[in-house]
Amino acid sequence: MERKYSLLPTLDRRKFFLALYAAGGILASTGLARAASPLQRQDLPTGAKPGDWPLTGCDLRGTRSNVHETIIGPSNVGGLKVKWTFEGAGNFNQATPVVVGDTLYFTAWDGYVYALNAGSGALKWKFNAWEGIQPNPPGETRPDINIDPLGEMRGGVAYGDGRIFFGAGTGRVHCLNADTGREIWHTLIDPQSGTTRTRVNSDPIYYDGKVFVGLSTSAGDGQAVCLDAGTGAIRWSFDTVPDPKALAGGSIWSAAAIDVEYGVVYNATGSLKGHVAGPMLFSESMIANDMESGELLWYNQLRANDPFDLDYSCHPMLFEATHPTRSGGRRSCVGAGSKTGFHTFDRYTGEHLWTAGVTNGGPVLNSTAYGHDKIYMVSTSSANHRRIAETATVALHAYTGEVLWWTPNASRIQGATAVANNLFYQGFNDGTLQALHVETGEPLWTYQLPAARRGGITISNGTLYTSCGVQRSPPYSLYAFSIEGR
Repeated sequence: MERKYSLLPTLDRRKFFLALYAAGGILASTGLARAASPLQRQDLPTGAKPGDWPLTGCDLRGTRSNVHETIIGPSNVGGLKVKWTFEGAGNFNQATPVVVGDTLYFTAWDGYVYALNAGSGALKWKFNAWEGIQPNPPGETRPDINIDPLGEMRGGVAYGDGRIFFGAGTGRVHCLNADTGREIWHTLIDPQSGTTRTRVNSDPIYYDGKVFVGLSTSAGDGQAVCLDAGTGAIRWSFDTVPDPKALAGGSIWSAAAIDVEYGVVYNATGSLKGHVAGPMLFSESMIANDMESGELLWYNQLRANDPFDLDYSCHPMLFEATHPTRSGGRRSCVGAGSKTGFHTFDRYTGEHLWTAGVTNGGPVLNSTAYGHDKIYMVSTSSANHRRIAETATVALHAYTGEVLWWTPNASRIQGATAVANNLFYQGFNDGTLQALHVETGEPLWTYQLPAARRGGITISNGTLYTSCGVQRSPPYSLYAFSIEGR
């Protein structure tokens, strides 16, 4: 595996980070000074309260861990039962539901955003992102907006300051009033979206009056984009494929992660698509940009020319890792899963720290989470044999990448996981849902959905939310589970 990173010497923020290290490890000593505080932080967008799940990764760090959940735990998780189901969506949901207060928000492939009462599952409102848009006539395209396929909605929503933000297959980003579903603004990211087949498949992140999204294309390149949350105006964009001859590649499929303390936004990019053989920046890379200006601070590229599509398939996670034996040893990390394993870097220099792979494949579609100083990963096998496990669920030490425990699984995974109150939650393609103890991997609860599944798992205020159904395989249901269904 090729590992390559570049620190740009002309950037003031880069100099700032390195100066902190050179001046006697100020970052490290700051971490030691905070050692008495919990190692697992949770940063939430404005308007969200502890216990909510307001972003796809729960917090701005993308950990997929709700540190404020106290109701469901190892002692009672076996009592989880269906509280309600919602059957009103016209197609399946592959994103993670977002919960703020008494409202749950999710997207579906029918092109709608839905708002439900989190306690009862009753519909509050729904919004059609394709309102007024007609499908393309056969063989024709519309240059200014991507409307083929009509209705596709892969990414989820983000909550912030009383608003809902989401992207669509049209190449547009929308902002809605969270209470009413009324549209406040929408922005077409790429003026040639119809030609380049631009989609906003990533889950947005809201922070400090800004919305961060990533673009994916079938006939162009990718971008990391920052929008003004109040107006929808583009504040900056970073081209993930600076080569003008590239046909496509470097798409951003997943959510960003935000370091609020030092103002850095992290993204993981996809592989090459339709590109003449040869190296291409910034495909299959972890990239760190200045949150205010978009300037590149560092990048680390897994492979410059990958013919096997072994790109990042999970969003970045920010975490603090403690040394297994040295008291006070601690470092700030960013990591993400690719189709070959989990890769961890120093958050401020881009230095590669460790990579862990436990199968002949890797995690897919955000099947990773961080909590309790561990990385939890469901690693998919590339083998295809009935006697070989489809996936393995593992716990990795956050500082070293050492495998602490692992267990084989009989089905593959195509959905995001979650951690809360000493439990790791996972769901598989065959419709199986499970809760494992975070210290041992022991299954403490299992439930069988009536169909295959692909959606993410959310744990909020004593309730587990997830979806059932995949494309052309109903029922397209959203499920809520609570202790004894109460």
